[in-house]
Amino acid sequence: MQKLQDWLDDNNGSTKAIYVEKLRRLYNRIYRKARRTAGNVIRKIYPSFHVHKAAPDFIPPVLNNNDMRNINNAFKIIFCGDLILLEDQVKRAWNEHEYNFNSMFEFTSKYFSSADLSIGVLEGPLAGSEAGYSTSNYDDGKKLALNFPDTFAQSIKRAGFDLVTTANNHLLDKGFDGAMRTLDVLDKIGLDYTGSYRSQEEKEAKCIKLIEKDGLKFAILSYTYGCNGYTENELVDSHITSLIVPPSSKNFSRVKARVYHDFERAKSFNPDFIIVLPHMGTQFLRKPDYYQREWVRIFKDFGADIILSDHTHSVQPVEISGNIFTAYCPGNYANVYREFNGDANILVEIYIDRVSKKIIYGSVIPMWTCSYIDGNYRPVPLSEIENSGLRLTTHDLSRAVEINDVITSTIFGRSFKFDMVRERYYLDESGFRRELVRPLQNVDVNNKFLELVNSCKSICFLGDSVTQGTKNSGVPWYEPLLQYIKPEVHNYSYGGGTVKTMIEHAGEISKVNSDMYIIAIGTNDVRYCDKNLCAMTPDEYIAELRELEKLIDHDNSRFVYIAPWYSIDGDPFCPLSYEDKLAKNELYSSALEKYCQSEGRMFINANNVICDAIMHKPAGYYLLDHIHPNTKRGVYLYSQAVIS
Repeated sequence: MQKLQDWLDDNNGSTKAIYVEKLRRLYNRIYRKARRTAGNVIRKIYPSFHVHKAAPDFIPPVLNNNDMRNINNAFKIIFCGDLILLEDQVKRAWNEHEYNFNSMFEFTSKYFSSADLSIGVLEGPLAGSEAGYSTSNYDDGKKLALNFPDTFAQSIKRAGFDLVTTANNHLLDKGFDGAMRTLDVLDKIGLDYTGSYRSQEEKEAKCIKLIEKDGLKFAILSYTYGCNGYTENELVDSHITSLIVPPSSKNFSRVKARVYHDFERAKSFNPDFIIVLPHMGTQFLRKPDYYQREWVRIFKDFGADIILSDHTHSVQPVEISGNIFTAYCPGNYANVYREFNGDANILVEIYIDRVSKKIIYGSVIPMWTCSYIDGNYRPVPLSEIENSGLRLTTHDLSRAVEINDVITSTIFGRSFKFDMVRERYYLDESGFRRELVRPLQNVDVNNKFLELVNSCKSICFLGDSVTQGTKNSGVPWYEPLLQYIKPEVHNYSYGGGTVKTMIEHAGEISKVNSDMYIIAIGTNDVRYCDKNLCAMTPDEYIAELRELEKLIDHDNSRFVYIAPWYSIDGDPFCPLSYEDKLAKNELYSSALEKYCQSEGRMFINANNVICDAIMHKPAGYYLLDHIHPNTKRGVYLYSQAVIS
C-alpha cells in the first residue's frame, strides 16, 4: 500500500475531476483482494471517494447474423399477462352501439398474429350483461367483481390469440353459471381455452391440453392459487379448475401429488414440451415470492419445459435455465391501476429450434400502458413511443424512460439506458443478448474508406470508449457500417484509453495480425492533460503513434487514422476551458493529418459533420454525455460523418 500512498501524494495537486478519474482507474486495476485496503487509503486523502458504488460498464454479448437467422426461423411462442378489464376499461369501450375493445390491441396484434402459438390469460368471466359488468378500478372503495362483455373475447381472438387460460382468482366472480357461460362464449367464437371445466368428466378429459403445430407437440397444464369468495377447502376437490396451494397448507401434499399425476399423464402423450400456466404470486411485487419459487421448483422437478406464470399485476423476472424457460409474471396486458408501476408490462417470447426442439432464446417486448383522454387503455411498445402517433407530452416520454428502467432492472438486474430501447430485449441462459443496431441507410459502397476497408482480409479497430461502446452498452461508432464491411473485424479498444494505453496493449493487439488498423485515438490525450496518462503535446502524440505502429505492424499493414473526436462543453474530466480544449483538439488533428500525408496514411476528420449536427439539436439527441454517442442516433451520426 506504500506505493499507492506515494502515488497519491505525487498526484494530489491534480485538478479535482482528473484526480478522481485517475483514482477510479487505479482502483479498478488493483487486484480484487486488495481493493478494500486500497479504498481505505484513498479515502484518507479524498473522503468522498466511493468508487465501489459505480456500476461497471455494461458490454453485453451480441447476437450475430447467424443467431438472428436462427431466431427468425424458430417456432415462436408469445405470452401476455392478465387480459383483464376493470370498470373504466369496460366503460371506455362503449361507442353508443356496442362495447369495442379492438383499440386495446392497436400496437400489439402484429405480435400475436405473427407468432406460431399465442397464449393469454383471460382473467375474468364472460357472464353476460345481466350479471353486470366489472365494478371498481381497484382500491377505490368499491367492491371488485369482474365480468367482461363478449366482444372482449372477440377482440382477443381477432388480435391473434390461439389459446387463453381461464384458471384465475376471478373465475367465479359471477358464480358457477358465469364461469360456464364463459366456456360457451369461447366455444362459440372459436377461441381455444384451458383451465376451467363443466364437469369432473370434462376435467379428466381436458385438463391436459394438447396442441400440435408445425411438427411440435405441446402438453399444457393450468392452475390457480384460488378463486375469490371461495375457500381452499371448497375448491380443492372441485372440478371447476385445478388448484395449487401454499406449501404451508394442510392440503399441500395432496395437491402436489395431483400435480405430479397431471405431469405423468402429460408425459404419456409424448409431448416435445410441457407448458405450465400457473396463476400465483403476491400482487405488485417485482420479484417472485416463496410460493412462486417453490411451485416453479416443483414444476421443474416434475418435468416442465416452459412455465408462464401471472397474477401479480407487476413485471417479474424472466429466465432460461437448463433449457427450461420461466416467466414469473409479465404484468397485466393493459393496467388501469398505475400505482406500483402497474403501467409497465411486457410480452414474453420463446424461440424453439424446429430441428433440435430446444429452446434457443427468449425475448421480452417492453411496453407502457397509456390512453387517450377519450379512448381505452392500450400497451405501446417502448420502441414505438416516439412514432406511435399518440399525443404524447414530455412528461409521457419521461414516464416511458422510467418504465424502461423498471422493466430492465427487473428482468436483467440492471437498468438499461433509454437510448438503447429496442423492439425486443433478447436473452439466453447467460442473460441479456444485444442485437446489432440497424444498418446505416443509403450508403455509397464506393466510398473511399469502404473501398480501402473491403480490399483487406482482416481489419482491426483501435480506439477509446467511443470505439469500444463503453457507455452505450457496447455499440461501437462503426456498427451501423458493419453490413457494408466484408473482411473479418476485430476491435481492441479501451474505455478512457489514450495512445499510451494502446502501446501498453500492443502485444495483445499485434496477435490479430490484421491487414489494416483503423485508429480513432487521441480524444483523451487532448482532454486529460496528465503526463502519466497521455501525450502532452502534438509532437509527443505523433511520436507515440509512430511507436504504436512499429509494435503492431505486420508486413506493411495499412493504417487509417480518425481525428480525435469532438466533445462538447461540460466535460468533467478536462481541466481546460471549452475554448482551449477545442483549440488543442484542432492542434492534435492537424498534426495527425500532416503525419498521414507524409506517411501515406488515410486521414479522416469527422468533426465538422458531428459538430454541425450536435450544435443544432439538444445534446441528448445524439449524445449520452459530453462525448459518447447514443445508440438511437449518435452512432449513426458518427458512422455517417466518417464516410462523409
